[in-house]
Amino acid sequence: MQAHTIASRRQIITVFLLLLAVTGGLIRWLAPQPSLARDMGSLLLVLWLPIIGNIIAWLVARAAKPKVAAPGFAADAAFVPSARIALTLMAAAVPSESRPVPAGLFPCMVVVGTDAFSARLSVPADGVPVPEVAQVLEVEFLRPEVALPRLPADTTFTLLAGRTLLGQGRVLAMGS
Repeated sequence: MQAHTIASRRQIITVFLLLLAVTGGLIRWLAPQPSLARDMGSLLLVLWLPIIGNIIAWLVARAAKPKVAAPGFAADAAFVPSARIALTLMAAAVPSESRPVPAGLFPCMVVVGTDAFSARLSVPADGVPVPEVAQVLEVEFLRPEVALPRLPADTTFTLLAGRTLLGQGRVLAMGS
């Protein structure tokens, strides 16, 4: 079961139990002093106790979680090519008026099977890739010691930018 499904179910249960507790509070407030309705209202009102405990635990966990930046290339890090690739952008994924891979250093993901490697392309100003035309580019991997053993020469891969599929590529050679 996905984490998103579990979280949404927890939210629904939390809202439902809080509504029952509010209803119990209203019944208790409006019912005469010694009555079964007042006792039922008290029972419904007690339902807020486990919910408030869950809310406090969620707040504590959220406050204690450190704010860690996503791993990536340092902004001032020099480009050190790990491999040369032939990249072919897909025409269906690229609107004709846009340039999905601009000149300069372009962050991306290189995907082989179920493995994905953080990388960045060095795109020359005069060599911006166009759809359906193979373009030779240099790529730098964030962790080349992990990526390069899985990407020997002639390995085909998929290139992603975020969650967008940009195209297919092939490793030509290691290093620059």
